[in-house]
Amino acid sequence: MQKEILKTLEQIEAQHNVKILYACESGSRAWGFPSPDSDYDVRYLYSRPVEAYLKLFPERDVIEGPIDEVKDFVGWDLQKALKLLMKGNAPLIEWLHSPIVYRDNLWLSDNLIKLFNHNSNFSALYRGYFGLAMNNFKAYLTGETVKPKKYLYVLRSILACEWIKQKNSIPPVLFRELYEELLLPTAPIYSELEKLLKIKVEAKERSACAHFEIVDEFINEFFNESKGSLLSSKGPVNVDEYDKFFLECLRREN
Repeated sequence: MQKEILKTLEQIEAQHNVKILYACESGSRAWGFPSPDSDYDVRYLYSRPVEAYLKLFPERDVIEGPIDEVKDFVGWDLQKALKLLMKGNAPLIEWLHSPIVYRDNLWLSDNLIKLFNHNSNFSALYRGYFGLAMNNFKAYLTGETVKPKKYLYVLRSILACEWIKQKNSIPPVLFRELYEELLLPTAPIYSELEKLLKIKVEAKERSACAHFEIVDEFINEFFNESKGSLLSSKGPVNVDEYDKFFLECLRREN
């Protein structure tokens, strides 16, 4: 599969006249709990020739596809990625820490993380994960039955919030690293997470099950807690440093 993915990345470059700087796996495969029928969510960052950024009417900053039953490709222009990084975009930060990398660029990934750590604030990242948790909860966990993977999506975002709250750092991508660090093995939610993971990796993506009472209580308790400054704080972002970094990337890649 990796050869197919690399070949498709080359085709995307030729078709759209872009340079793919970094490509990785996102979603359940990167988080460590793929189902037997999980697809490959390939995400990448790309740049265009310098002239493309000087046009009166810039080209679209997202490339979507190709998409089939097995693979799903989505790319973001580096300029778009930097704007989102300033806002603490959780998916982007996860891409940069993905354990499955198809096209590496250590200079870029390392410096993007340093850029965020030194010139942004973790309240923005907290709000990003909180929004992911709330949106997935409202969309997928209010019915009579639930899909284990949707439970895990919400739980992973909640635990990422807890990580940021306790450690003021970027949460790990692998789900197991998150909950093993934050939860005691004796906590009721711990064994429920183990059950959910077992169901997820053995069942198909669309499999549904009854609600887990302990998990529902854990989720509701999180949403009912007062978040205070974590949701309202909007610390300064050093935009000049992001501008400098964007120009440096263009110089290196053109």
